[in-house]
Amino acid sequence: MASDPKQLKQVYQHIQRIKSGDYPVIMGNSAENNGGYRIVDRPWQELPEPSKLAILQDAVDWSGITNKDQATILLSEIDPGKISDSQRSRLIDTAAAQSSYKEMLQEAASRAGGEDQGRGMER
Repeated sequence: MASDPKQLKQVYQHIQRIKSGDYPVIMGNSAENNGGYRIVDRPWQELPEPSKLAILQDAVDWSGITNKDQATILLSEIDPGKISDSQRSRLIDTAAAQSSYKEMLQEAASRAGGEDQGRGMER
């Protein structure tokens, strides 16, 4: 099953809006006076890659988008070398995944015009 083209366009537009914003980041360390921590706004480009990934996964409406397309888009928007091995592996595996057997059957049925849908097993 393919991603909805209209929804794909909306996803890309939303990502562009996200990337143009500023985001709160906790800066400092406990060795500084008064605890040394403060919250400052930083542009998208200065965020750590794991934070970018989390924002994109949570803020974007991924409905109508296949897991494969979602993973491919996420990999294109972040630096995969700067996220954890498990996150990177999961995204790469999902992006490279073949369609499931169920998806292939559904796609074949939709191409055939649903001819097999009402047919029972004949024995």
